[in-house]
Amino acid sequence: MPTRLTAVQAVVVVSLLALLSAARPLVAVPLAAQSKPPINRATPITAGATLIGGWTGTATVPLPDSVIVVPVVYTFTQSGPTISGQAMVPGQGTGPISNVVRTGKQVRFRVTAPEGRLLEHDGTFGADGSIEGMVNLDNQPIAKFKIAPRRDSKSLPKK
Repeated sequence: MPTRLTAVQAVVVVSLLALLSAARPLVAVPLAAQSKPPINRATPITAGATLIGGWTGTATVPLPDSVIVVPVVYTFTQSGPTISGQAMVPGQGTGPISNVVRTGKQVRFRVTAPEGRLLEHDGTFGADGSIEGMVNLDNQPIAKFKIAPRRDSKSLPKK
């Protein structure tokens, strides 16, 4: 029997699929090479931050009797002190990244889906350099995400 989605789950799936244009690949700087902002206050991400570059991973949307796992690509760019970027679901579309803020190991940012829905991301840097957390829509958790820095194609071994 096919899985039936609630209206909210359908909006989530459509938002993720409609959102997340091949983004220009950038290299993420290793965490060990980064200086960290003060831990005790929220600060906008600034020069040299670990986010600059390309990230890939998945968003996992729970359903009543199954889950949907969607590939995601995030590219964070910097203009002056501001970090922004693009989020993409390959083959489905893109949305801008804004409101990037880091507090210690936590990072928060917003992705605006094409229909204007705001997907708030709240993640934590892991020991392996990945970021893992929740995606919220209208202050409700709708998906888990996990992303890791993309490898620069120039650094991959030649075949």
